[in-house]
This record gives sequence, structure tokens and C-alpha cells, in this order.
Amino acid sequence: MAIVVVGGGAIGLQVTGRLTLAGTEPTALLARPASVRALADTPLRIGFPQGVKQVRLAAAAAPDELPAACRRPDLAILCVKGYDTPGAIQTLRDLEPHRVLSLQNGIGNEERLVEAFGLDRVIAGAITTSVEIPAPTEIVITKLGGVGLAPMDPATDLERWVAVFRAAEFPTRTYADPRALKWSKALLNMLGNALAAILDMPVERIYADNRLIDVDLRAVREALAVMGRMGARPVNLPGYPAATIVRLAGLLPGAALRPLMRRLVGRGRGGKDPSLLQDLRAGRSRSEGEFLYGAVAAEAAARGVPAPVNATLWRLLDGIARGAIPWNDYRGQPERLLAEIERSVAR
Repeated sequence: MAIVVVGGGAIGLQVTGRLTLAGTEPTALLARPASVRALADTPLRIGFPQGVKQVRLAAAAAPDELPAACRRPDLAILCVKGYDTPGAIQTLRDLEPHRVLSLQNGIGNEERLVEAFGLDRVIAGAITTSVEIPAPTEIVITKLGGVGLAPMDPATDLERWVAVFRAAEFPTRTYADPRALKWSKALLNMLGNALAAILDMPVERIYADNRLIDVDLRAVREALAVMGRMGARPVNLPGYPAATIVRLAGLLPGAALRPLMRRLVGRGRGGKDPSLLQDLRAGRSRSEGEFLYGAVAAEAAARGVPAPVNATLWRLLDGIARGAIPWNDYRGQPERLLAEIERSVAR
């Protein structure tokens, strides 16, 4: 049976393109009408580190416009931002997939999908490739990673989907605990992300300031405390030693960690702006920080764990995105942000 990818952003295009190139299952993309029109006229160009490949994608704007072979697919792969999950659920209901795999960033998306479709139909996932989208029909893979899969229902057999992703040349691993998978990926997504967005500064500049590195470390340590209360342990992801990084963040003093963080995070993006900064610059009124810092703060409050740094970062991100807090109040002003964090910690 077929696979349908829901969401035509950089990750959705990459997954659809690489699965189509592998040819192991009929694969199609559900995307916005403008993307569908562009893909109808031009093949997708995928820039791999070893060269460029082109592939024609089957794409549609609605489930009933998909090729017949891709209706009611065996697997739907969700690649939309977390705040678009409620709208995507209706699309998935119309699509009627046998199972739904979330490759979304952040915490909480799988739980929404379970509410809509049941535990046995949902698979948690994480993708660790870094992708840019310079044009509607062109993507560039800037850092190769892989795919992690974890069943929401322990009885779910993932071997078929492991084989599918490996055939598309994604290094793929399975994990027993979906919470460990998603929280480990979220911890990586958090590093340098909110600070760059709030301050409107590149990560290299953020990580040139030891005080700002320490803010990230404090946010990570709060999240690790929540994970400990949940009974979830960090795990290494394909291409990313998440467990190693966050364990060091939880154990070593800041002075020992700063050079490592500067190398791994400050220089590890290859000049690419973090996603939350890209969203603010695009004028989006919602921030995916809700599913990172906001999710950590909410889970911390529910479990009685202090998380003032995550709560403050999310409050500022949300306020700036909604226009309730003037972005210019914090742009290029780390002293003001640091003072705000210290006030929240002292309360």
C-alpha cells in the first residue's frame, strides 16, 4: 500500500522526494495549492552532499485529488508545524490512513494524534537531517542525519517502516519509549533557538557570550529534571548524540561545557538561522516554541518541577509572535533578556 506525506515544507519535500527516489512504495505529497502547482511544472531538486538529484513528485492539495493508488494509504507521515496539527487532523480523517507517523518537532503532537485516531494507529518519530528550501521546488540537505521511530502502542511492529526509510538511505533506529525519543529531539531543537529568535541574533553571536550559553544550559537542566520525574531517559538519535550532550549538560559545570557547546551548537548550524527566528522574521503569529519551551514549562508545572527559564523563554517568544511584546524591546539586547530571566528565577 501507499505512503502519503502531509506537509510540503522542507522536511515534507525531503521525505517525499527520497521515498519516491527509492521507489519501495507509491508515495505522494499533500501540500498547499501553490506548492502543488509548482511541483506540477518542475521536478524537485534535492541537493545531497554528494550531488544533486531530481525527481517528479505526485502532489495534491486535498485527499480526493491524490492518485488512486495513494488514497487510504497504509501510512501518513505528518510533517507540519505543531500549531498546525489540529487542522491536519481533519485532513488525516479524510485521508483515512491505516497508521500515522509524526515527524514533527516538539512535544505533544503524538498525544493529540492518539486522541483522534487511537494508540495503535500512531507512531512517534524524529528526523535529524538539516534541510534548507531555497526555492519552492528545491531543497538542500545541509547536514545528514537519520530517522528515529517509536510505537505509541508497544504492540506495533515497526520493521516494515524501518525498511522503507533505510531503502531511502535514512539511517533508522527504533526506540521503546516514545517520550524519550521526542524529548531528546526537543532538547536538541531548544539549543540556541529561543535566544536567537528573541534577540534576533545569529547563533554564533549568541554562543560567543558565556552568559547566554548558561541560559541554554539552565533550560536543558530544567527539561532533564522534568524527564527524570517522568521516568524518561535521554537517548542518542541517528546522527546526533543527544543523550551524550544532554547528560554532559546535566553533569558538568558550565566552565567545562561552554567550549563544547560553542563548537557543537554555535558553529554546528553552518550559518543557518534557527527555525524560531525564521518564523518571527516571516511574521508568523504563532511560535513552535509552544511545543519546546512551552511544553517543558507546562509539564514541569504539572509535575511540580521548577522551570522558570523555559517559562520565561516561552512567554517572551509567544508575546513577540502575537505582537503583545514589541520585538524591538529585546532585539540585540542580551542584557535585558538576562535581567528578565534572573527576575523569573528569583521569584
